[in-house]
Amino acid sequence: MDRQKGFTLIELLVVIAIIAVLMAIMLPALGYVRKQARASACQSNLRQLCLAMNLYALDHEDRTMPFSHDAGRYWFHQLAPYLCDADYKNDPQGHIKGVMEVAFCPVARRQDRPEESFWGTASSSWRFMGGEGSYGLNLWLLPDDPIYGPDLPAGNLFKRYSDAKASVPLLGDSVWVGSWPFSADRPPQDLTGEQGYPGYPHGQGYFMGRFCIDRHKMAINIGFVDSRVERVPLKELWFLQWHRTFTPNRDITLP
Repeated sequence: MDRQKGFTLIELLVVIAIIAVLMAIMLPALGYVRKQARASACQSNLRQLCLAMNLYALDHEDRTMPFSHDAGRYWFHQLAPYLCDADYKNDPQGHIKGVMEVAFCPVARRQDRPEESFWGTASSSWRFMGGEGSYGLNLWLLPDDPIYGPDLPAGNLFKRYSDAKASVPLLGDSVWVGSWPFSADRPPQDLTGEQGYPGYPHGQGYFMGRFCIDRHKMAINIGFVDSRVERVPLKELWFLQWHRTFTPNRDITLP
């Protein structure tokens, strides 16, 4: 009698073992590719936001938007028309999707919380004045600040947008909408942002901590005034020219 041809149990086990080994080899590589893709998408988002700010300044006599807590007038509201979504200003929640998704780093998920305003973390977004996002603005670029300006050194502020050199940070990964970094600011003890931080909401000596978060393997993405975007290791945040009189601080120790 003819015997039917087929795989033996041993042969099947060998094939399964080979597939398992190949998957074990490939999965870390696939994870790395996925993370790289997210990091690239984050940098693309920041580049679009930086270009929008440059266009805004060109249209407003070389000045950024005034610092304001009025509805529809915060920086992300004002940039929306330059990202082709003019309706976002008056209805942020209704226009979170679409082009305004550039406000979110792919690594930072949206938080589903009922509060009107809350802080983000290294892996989640913030919400403020109806808007949401995961990037913060270098607020030294907003000189017209009637709310906090009187308490800040006036000489640090960039009076006009063109006063800022190409190397000045504009926007970066952050747990809040913006900050005023000082060279003497202390780093947070928790780089995830999950445990809170003394710089929230406005703690002198801790403002850099809003940017100092472990979102991209001990680094964040930063978009500069010239619209280029770079991955910056956390310790090197203290080397950047955040304001007019900023002195690099190389004595920072991260937790």
